[in-house]
Amino acid sequence: MVGRYYRLEKLGPREQAAWMRAIHPGFLWRVSGGYVVCRGMIQPTPLSHRYQVRVEYQYGRNPTVWVETPRLRRRQTAQRIPHTYSDNEPCLFYPGAGEWRSDKKIALTIIPWLATWLFYYELWLTTDEWKGGGIHPPASSSCK
Repeated sequence: MVGRYYRLEKLGPREQAAWMRAIHPGFLWRVSGGYVVCRGMIQPTPLSHRYQVRVEYQYGRNPTVWVETPRLRRRQTAQRIPHTYSDNEPCLFYPGAGEWRSDKKIALTIIPWLATWLFYYELWLTTDEWKGGGIHPPASSSCK
């Protein structure tokens, strides 16, 4: 109806796991209380590495993502990996900017964003230029 506003419902761990199962059947997931952990493989392009990744989501909070293997590497010891909170924790969105909300499906946002981030990470390793855009988070910030 025109002029009506609808409140979007937050998706809980079980709903997020169901969407993951439907869209990314190769991922394993575990739900416990208000928490879900999903693990799976992502290969950004046919020529890319295959990455074992982990996504953790607590009801009503931002998802947290880690690249478990192969470990992400810096180009130089003193150089941070762009768009990361720590060496193996990519920053996929700017917290508080509305890109991620709890009514969104991790399977349709976080997983594709992570595949895109991994593509730009591999490009950065080769060129030393971050082509993925965005705002780099400060080293002390958190996605949570």
